[in-house]
Amino acid sequence: MARKFFTVSLFISFIAMSTSGMMMFVIEKPSFTIQMHPVHKLFGLIMIISVNQWG
Repeated sequence: MARKFFTVSLFISFIAMSTSGMMMFVIEKPSFTIQMHPVHKLFGLIMIISVNQWG
């Protein structure tokens, strides 16, 4: 059950990280990047935790 939870959280964090990263890359406004950075950072931490717990 725990492995299923971490698999889903890993998938969601991957989607969020790739989407926010691409958006920050394409939309080059500093104000937008500042707004998206905490989201990108949070899902990066969730991804790291999920990978460590999954294995």
